[in-house]
Amino acid sequence: MVGMTITGSLGVLALFSADYPLGLLLIAASLVYLVAYRIHKLTKDSTLSAAIIVYSLHALTVSLVYSGGVENTGPLWLFLVPPVSLFLHGLKRGLIEISISLSILCLILFLPPDVFGGANYETAFKLRLIIAFITVTFLAACYEYSIEQSYKDTLQASEQFEQLARTDQLTKLCNRRGALTVIEQEQRRMSRNKQAMSIILCDVDHFKKVNDQYGHNTGDAVLISLAETFTQLIRKQDTIARWGGEEFLFVLPETSAENAYILSQKIHQVLQDQLIDVEGIKIAVTVSMGVTEMHGNQAFDEIINQADKHLYEAKRAGRNQTMPKTLSTEG
Repeated sequence: MVGMTITGSLGVLALFSADYPLGLLLIAASLVYLVAYRIHKLTKDSTLSAAIIVYSLHALTVSLVYSGGVENTGPLWLFLVPPVSLFLHGLKRGLIEISISLSILCLILFLPPDVFGGANYETAFKLRLIIAFITVTFLAACYEYSIEQSYKDTLQASEQFEQLARTDQLTKLCNRRGALTVIEQEQRRMSRNKQAMSIILCDVDHFKKVNDQYGHNTGDAVLISLAETFTQLIRKQDTIARWGGEEFLFVLPETSAENAYILSQKIHQVLQDQLIDVEGIKIAVTVSMGVTEMHGNQAFDEIINQADKHLYEAKRAGRNQTMPKTLSTEG
């Protein structure tokens, strides 16, 4: 809009001054900018409109340098090129485009007049024009570089904060929020490929006794060790989350309840065969688990309630086991 308004106004003034070539050139540039503006408004995509603006501006400024513009003031418009080109096309592409235009300008300015013709400028003016143009380009490039770095730093910080918001700081597993996000994604995929997905809700048996007997630091170390053990037993596409306190949630895509039960038995066996070593203290840990399989668009709250119900069945049955037991005969 700015380019269209300025070039259009200057084009009209040039026509009134009887400078018809310059006036028509500026009016044509104004129409080009109008087309770019309309393309952007209609498509909401700046790629094409930005290219039209940048390349037409390069062509316009080269033409003004060649023709001299009004009383040889055409070269003054050169200084619009660096900020516009770098802003719309970024640092790398913008510098390449500016370098090409600068090479063309140097040919026009410094080759003998009989080669290209055009306006005549003093040598001192031409040298200072090029030096000033390079200086403005350098400053605009520094500014654009700082903007790009600031954007990258902000994006990285945002990603880190988002990661922190979805990660349990003790175990480095997903937290409840992260697990819910994974489940939503997997539910959408499940609805597309019609494959089963199961979850396991796991609770550490008698964890309060560990905290009471050895202290909360030891209890935290036990949770960290369990998280590492669980991570080693699952597949890459599976997710484990610290659901809260001493509870863990396993999200198992493309897994039937029977196969989820098989995984739970592996976990029981591994924990039975190992003691968790915390600063020389050997601690035997067992877990109780509830398994359930998700179907279609079944509400997640319903799924969690089913898994929680099976988990407490396991606890009431004596802990250190997985419910429902009926899965063991099919697994």
